[in-house]
Amino acid sequence: REGWQVLPVPAGISVRPGRAPYAVGHNLIEAHAEVWHLYNETYRAKQGGLISITISSEWAEPRNPHSQEDIEAARRFLQFLLGWFAHPIFKNGDYNEVMKIRIRERSLAQGLSKSRLPEFTESEKQRIKGTYDYFGLNHYTTHLTLGTEVPGTGPEQCPPPQGRGHRDDRSWLGSGSLWLKVTPFGFRKILRWIKEEYNNPPIYVTENGVSERGAFEFNDTWRMHYYRTYVNEALKAIVLDGVDLRGYTAWTLMDNLEWAAGYEEKFGLYHVNFSDPALPRRPRASAKYYSQIINCNGFPDPAMG
Repeated sequence: REGWQVLPVPAGISVRPGRAPYAVGHNLIEAHAEVWHLYNETYRAKQGGLISITISSEWAEPRNPHSQEDIEAARRFLQFLLGWFAHPIFKNGDYNEVMKIRIRERSLAQGLSKSRLPEFTESEKQRIKGTYDYFGLNHYTTHLTLGTEVPGTGPEQCPPPQGRGHRDDRSWLGSGSLWLKVTPFGFRKILRWIKEEYNNPPIYVTENGVSERGAFEFNDTWRMHYYRTYVNEALKAIVLDGVDLRGYTAWTLMDNLEWAAGYEEKFGLYHVNFSDPALPRRPRASAKYYSQIINCNGFPDPAMG
């Protein structure tokens, strides 16, 4: 309602929309910090592992790059979606000012005595700050943001980011998911934004991929196009922008249950026949293509043939 929000609860769950998302997110951040400290103090010396958090975020582009309102909407989108969890953990242990000011203003305007966004104590802020070894990122697509409200979102509604205040360019390639447009340029931009906003942390992309719906095809050229263009933007972020990108993981190896979409939206490099109790797997063309990307750690050197 105050900006653009990702609900940190299972898809399809909507209880006390005005308060519940913030309460759940608050508890999630505190729980994350406790687990990080537990590992850091008890297991790290023996295991030598890394522990952190993954945040799922789209990129926001102002619909009109010359409109200050649309530019501010894009900034608000990122702070309410990615910054909600990243700012406390990767910056100062507290929520970003964009969220705090906007939620408080809206809460008081609705007659509440205080902001719906919970507050961290000073000791909690110190406990949360810096509880990461890397920045985990799930990323799929980009939206165009508008500085104006979308009609039909009343004060008691709490829609997800793609529900209001944004549009998608009609020229963008679609996918098997209504929310997922093929926008590789946004991948480089969000990686660079994380570098600049959070002091260049090591980044691991933990999800990135594209879906199909309906009759499947094994020659999934659109998925190969998606991975080619997105991985290319990731390489640009490393080579041209100095992003400390340590790893990349495609979503996903094989078709599986995709939340409320069930088995209708398929992201897999391998097709799974869910009508057969044996669940046989068969590689799509993208499986071979992605294996070549892995073998070359990006793309092959043309000089090597």
